[in-house]
Amino acid sequence: AQVNPEEQEPVTDTIKGYNTGKIEIKNPPSVVSSYTYDPVTDRYILNTKVAEFIVSYPTILTPKEYEALVLKEAMRKYFQDKANAIDGKKPGSEEAKNDLLPRYYVNNSFFETVFGSNTIDVKPTGSAEMDLGVRYTKQDNPAFSPRNRAVTTFDFDQRISLSLLGKVGTRLTVNANYDTESTFAFQNLIKLEYTPTEDDILQKIEVGNVSMPLNSSLIRGAQSLFGVKTQLQFGKTTVTAIFSEQKSQTKSVTAQGGGTIQDFDLFALDYDADRHFFLSQYFRNLYDASLRKYPVIDSRVQITRMEVWVTNRQNRVSTTDNNLRNIVALQDLGEAQLSGLEDYQVVNLGPAIPSDFFTRPSNSPVDNKNNKFDPALIQDGSGFLNSSIRQIETTSNASFNIPGATVSEGIDYAKLENARKLSPNEYTFHPQLGYISLQQRLANDEVLAVAYQYTIGGEVFQVGEFANGGPESTTVTGDQPENQVIETNSLVLKMLKSSLTTVQNTVGGITRTRPIWNLMMKNIYQVATGGQLEQEDFRFNILYSDPSPLNYIT
Repeated sequence: AQVNPEEQEPVTDTIKGYNTGKIEIKNPPSVVSSYTYDPVTDRYILNTKVAEFIVSYPTILTPKEYEALVLKEAMRKYFQDKANAIDGKKPGSEEAKNDLLPRYYVNNSFFETVFGSNTIDVKPTGSAEMDLGVRYTKQDNPAFSPRNRAVTTFDFDQRISLSLLGKVGTRLTVNANYDTESTFAFQNLIKLEYTPTEDDILQKIEVGNVSMPLNSSLIRGAQSLFGVKTQLQFGKTTVTAIFSEQKSQTKSVTAQGGGTIQDFDLFALDYDADRHFFLSQYFRNLYDASLRKYPVIDSRVQITRMEVWVTNRQNRVSTTDNNLRNIVALQDLGEAQLSGLEDYQVVNLGPAIPSDFFTRPSNSPVDNKNNKFDPALIQDGSGFLNSSIRQIETTSNASFNIPGATVSEGIDYAKLENARKLSPNEYTFHPQLGYISLQQRLANDEVLAVAYQYTIGGEVFQVGEFANGGPESTTVTGDQPENQVIETNSLVLKMLKSSLTTVQNTVGGITRTRPIWNLMMKNIYQVATGGQLEQEDFRFNILYSDPSPLNYIT
């Protein structure tokens, strides 16, 4: 084999700089290098010729050396072509850029029979971006517990825009589009289309996002479907069948006098769930009577102060307000007996409500002092709550001293560590009717608790504890630094929604609706017009259908 001389490294001169270099010039077209195979010696010979004259020493290679050299050259050319395509400076690079992935071949006769060819071609286009960071927030606020002053969270964001076009043989086509920042969900499409030959009974199969256009003006076709569509041909008869789920709907809007008239239907079960809540059973019981003379509201109640606490899912910390506290929410806090309602319809305490649970007469306005869940009785131990309820770590069923009754976490009470207080622009409340409306719907496992004050004829009533009027968030016990212990104190609040959605419970074989389920309002509906309604030409019809479908003959 030919031995190439070692390349001489340039020598640096301190006066003249690089005084030795190397210039490579390509051979002219008349100089041709080619391999020939000698079967006698079983060798490959590389000769460089000008016309028929050999102008260089021959290079002799064994078959293994020749195969390795050819493979190395093919790999070098492959990656060079891909690099040129990405660079985009050479002619034809734009077309090559769309074909960076290699074409795959399947050496199988059955595969070729089904798909019409043995090639698999995939052409993806798009981009993917990812942001990953860590956010550390620290507030030296003495109102916060030391544990809550520093918060560390991960900040992760991704943006993906991908389009994929694939062909398996000549009959199967795959088309997919995915964009995380698309405005509508129907813009993310996926479709598989199989098209056999024209002589087959099965003409086409489509799977994924399909459509069903019709050549008729009487019946409209459907768009934005997701399912399976087939086209069959029996001689001159064509059958198109589809099994899918419709992802769109058609609406008719009539414009008159510069406005639009739109019909919409709402069912009784389509109420705006997990957003609107009564503040207590007392306000729910007075709701119909207060609206009997509407638009005049017959109520002497005037709510003057409100704090709303929810589960802090995103660790949102306010830099201007103390919006994080440990809380314990009680379902039966502040409730009193109500005329016309059984006790189990007002409070959930069971199976037997103690005779001394209620401390005020029936129909008393909702207030902490109405029953023995009063937070003011924790200190002297005369109520049904003991001091362990103040620490989130020790809050349990044992924090309730209720003779003859039991409680359950998630039903009778809920505890939250680092609960978040909503800002005033995140909710609204009706000061006379006693209900609250959230700007954002709660998840099924989120807790909602409140504390509020209101007046009736100049008398002040309070339910729950306020952040700046209840116990301090932290207390320090011990006189000496070595034995000091910092403890966090929980607020006791009125629970409007628990982390467990349980509508009914069974006591003694009798099924009853839980009182907290009745606190969620089911008479408020969100219309599809976005709230842009005008009183003029507005029609509201309430229809009732008889649930008995049969006429009985007696």
